Amino acid sequence: MRELFSEEKVSTADRISELLRDFSAEIKIQKVDLINESINWLSPIQQQQSGKSNFKNRFLVKTGNNILFKNIDEIAYFFAEDKIVYLVSVDAKQYIVDYRLEQLETLLNPHVFYRINRKFFIKIDAIQKVKQLSNNRLQLFLKPHFEQEIFISKDKVKEFKAWLDQ
Repeated sequence: MRELFSEEKVSTADRISELLRDFSAEIKIQKVDLINESINWLSPIQQQQSGKSNFKNRFLVKTGNNILFKNIDEIAYFFAEDKIVYLVSVDAKQYIVDYRLEQLETLLNPHVFYRINRKFFIKIDAIQKVKQLSNNRLQLFLKPHFEQEIFISKDKVKEFKAWLDQ
């Protein structure tokens, strides 16, 4: 009887020891996950403070058989038409770029560029005038001029004004 009782103690102790090892391993995994989350959260803040960023400084553009690059300060806005995205330079020249507007959202500095609708990404410097319309929408006038009228929907007006006012 004593041996059986002793074996039960050992068996229980082994189980407890095994559970503690598993628990310890799980805690270590959770610590690593927490550290990784913290690094991912802090990374953009550190980049901003250090002056470095992952935003593009220039874009390759096609013109005929040639490939050129346009620096960010040369860009006025981007627009999409028939699934092609165009870069419009401050000197009113249009170039095709190999990006979708969705991709540009992660490549452009959100303090400088703003996606006003499904078709446009504009640079703050390209806004010539903003006109308040009676239906709580805004109309934008860009430089260089764009042939079609450009509107900010009433749903985005508040967000757009906050972007302008930063």
